[in-house]
Amino acid sequence: MTLRIATQRLFRTRLAAQRPMLMATSVRAESTLNTGEVLEDPQIGDYPNLPRYSAQTRGPYGWWDPQDKRNFGETLHEEDEIFGVWAPDLFRDDPWMALGQLGLFSAAVAGFSYFIYKTHPARPAAQRKYPYDGLKKELGGRDNDVRSPGARPDNGE
Repeated sequence: MTLRIATQRLFRTRLAAQRPMLMATSVRAESTLNTGEVLEDPQIGDYPNLPRYSAQTRGPYGWWDPQDKRNFGETLHEEDEIFGVWAPDLFRDDPWMALGQLGLFSAAVAGFSYFIYKTHPARPAAQRKYPYDGLKKELGGRDNDVRSPGARPDNGE
């Protein structure tokens, strides 16, 4: 019994030692931050330290290069792969708006389904009935079958 407890403790301490420490990251869920702040970077050297603005927030017209929304000779940001047009999209909607839109869509689908269910017309023709217990014997059915291979029986309905 004590050997079992000792091995469990040893196992727990080894697992705790192998877990990576949580790193302090940004609280926002966005992959591209559009804050406009200027971060001090000692490794940047004499390259201009530009503010953190995404090119996705720029207007679509008035640029020398309309595809990348940039003018001729404009200095690229050090992290252009993060702040360029081709970076992951900026999220401008809050999660509650997305949840509300999902709920609205679900309600619209449920309402449309209910409308179709209530207004679906009846069959224009009577359903076909077969004599002799739905032709059970003629189609090869036996007396003790759970589900008979016969057609629809004529129950006098």
